[in-house]
Amino acid sequence: TGDFDAAGNPILTDKRSNADSNSWALNAFWRPSESGLIPSISASLGKSYLGGDYNYNTVDTFASWMVGLQWSDVFMMGNDMGFAVGQPMFAAAMDKGTPDDGNYAMELWYEFQVTDNISIAPGVYWLSRPLGELTPDDKSFGIFGGVVQTKFLF
Repeated sequence: TGDFDAAGNPILTDKRSNADSNSWALNAFWRPSESGLIPSISASLGKSYLGGDYNYNTVDTFASWMVGLQWSDVFMMGNDMGFAVGQPMFAAAMDKGTPDDGNYAMELWYEFQVTDNISIAPGVYWLSRPLGELTPDDKSFGIFGGVVQTKFLF
């Protein structure tokens, strides 16, 4: 739940606690020997256990995961395209029950070489429930956006 201002926006506060965090992550990457229809595959899974609050009496679990695909030499030699889907860090279980926190993220991008030293990668992304459990009960929304990354190699 949480506190909201008059416009219905969540009021975020910066609080510190004496909590302990134990975390682990597993990451994997596979690339085919030759580029073509079969993409490179990236996968990641992470989990964190937060034990204790100000009184050291709660245990909350947070998790994240992603799967990404990348194709090399798309349309032209040196140009890449990729897609990823996953869930950034979300509350998986809390001492006070399971939260409604299904925030998903998806991204599609294409990187093309302008010169040997410059590449541009426009992309589009979608985030579901970016406020997580702070999303008011009567609201459900996602955010669609775009980004452009330019790399200069020296």
